[in-house]
Amino acid sequence: MKTKVALLLFVLVAGTVLLKSQATHRRATGASSQEIGKAIEQSEAQLRIASLKGDAAWFEQHLAEGYTEIDGQGKISGRAEVIQALRNSDVAYDTINLSEGSARIFNGDTVLIIQKEELAGGVHGKNFSGVFRCSRLWIKQNGEWQLAATQLSLIPG
Repeated sequence: MKTKVALLLFVLVAGTVLLKSQATHRRATGASSQEIGKAIEQSEAQLRIASLKGDAAWFEQHLAEGYTEIDGQGKISGRAEVIQALRNSDVAYDTINLSEGSARIFNGDTVLIIQKEELAGGVHGKNFSGVFRCSRLWIKQNGEWQLAATQLSLIPG
């Protein structure tokens, strides 16, 4: 009986500490939804331009260390592979048109973007053009927004 009471008390105290910690974190970030939205909108615009230019340096600076990408064919690539492909000009975008976008903000430091992307270009000289549903996960680390993950799914038709 004493063990059950002690365990219950521990769970209650731990839960209270965790909730207080999350509330403090939210206050510490201090950014409004509008400010976060504007920052991500700017990051997305920079991402589009860097992709069209094949600017590997931008990706080096803005991809999170654990970045993971799943392309429209289901191939998984890590941060180093994506940067290397851009450095070697293995991937080239001719067109990137975005539409039907939405964003969800979590705890002021994580944003999930879901949008429709019309892409034209190639990788290793092979065409990958099409219309895709794209999900991107942005996280705030050390005061900077970093791209943590991207997934493209081909929309048939």
